[in-house]
Amino acid sequence: NYTLYYMKIWIDVSNAPHIHFFKNIIKELKVRGHDVVVTARNFDSIIEILELHDIDYRLVGKHGGFSLKDKLVESSKRIMGLTEIISKESPDLALYKHSVEASRVSYGLKIPSLCVLDNEIAESQNKLMLPLSTKIIAPKAIPLKEITRYGVSKKNIRRFYGVCELAHVRDFVPDEKVMSNFNFDRPLIVMRPEPIKADYYKGDKDKSIIRDIIVNSSMDATFVVFPRCEDQKKLFDFENVIIPENVIDSLSLIHYSDLVISAGGSMNREAIALEVPAISAFPGHVLAVTQFLIDLGIKDHSLDPKEIWKMAEEFMTSTYKKDVRKALKKMENPVDIILEEIEAIED
Repeated sequence: NYTLYYMKIWIDVSNAPHIHFFKNIIKELKVRGHDVVVTARNFDSIIEILELHDIDYRLVGKHGGFSLKDKLVESSKRIMGLTEIISKESPDLALYKHSVEASRVSYGLKIPSLCVLDNEIAESQNKLMLPLSTKIIAPKAIPLKEITRYGVSKKNIRRFYGVCELAHVRDFVPDEKVMSNFNFDRPLIVMRPEPIKADYYKGDKDKSIIRDIIVNSSMDATFVVFPRCEDQKKLFDFENVIIPENVIDSLSLIHYSDLVISAGGSMNREAIALEVPAISAFPGHVLAVTQFLIDLGIKDHSLDPKEIWKMAEEFMTSTYKKDVRKALKKMENPVDIILEEIEAIED
């Protein structure tokens, strides 16, 4: 049922979890005969994860760090760099998730674009990105008005029932080798600290709730922590904490772990997609997609370490897997939604 019209599709990756989101879409597009051009920004562990998944990419620009001036300068340089490449490539379609630069470049070069949105609190990005995108794909959990208030017409929004991270685990086969990377005692708990470089993060970048949770642990556990930058590493100097030296297959690690506690979003939702209990400790406004999972009873949120450990014990001993499986069965996979939207553009 594949169409005979082949397109050149440009995918821009501006954050590490986006690689997991797009990897199966890239694979599927290539199977259908489309040409895929991937650009990436140098940030977090983007380069290493792209290489881990054998994805060809062109590196364009970097993150601006903490300063507003540097963020603006690096974003502007990145727009220039992408403009050079993309004007030569002249793709039929741009596809991105929360990329301010890709939306600006595709709009400026009159390239139709599909924008994936799952964070309604990233207001600075959304203001610059949503009005310039041809079509928005977003989970139904995000209220329509959170998208239309940026000047987006309802007819240009495609919503799906589920979360973006279902795309990350499509056709997922866990790799046991990941467990030979370190010695540990169970329970094994995977953790991710706050997104301190994100514009929407308003907390203290020298502290972390994840550290407080470890200090107040009521379990004799091994913690694997994935800091977002060198600065965060020094907060986790404990005997029972492992910080992976190199980029590892985090999805396999989550699959074999007993619990995930993250002060971000993606890793928690990946855990749930893999039927592993997850607790959010994000210190800001609870995202719509997080609230959606809490309302389904398959995730929880707290900023109180003692309460978090109580929740953890409940999740790790209850009928969690059965409840999650039931909830996941009803959800749509965004890979299918995106492929459908691309086929619609071809027609």
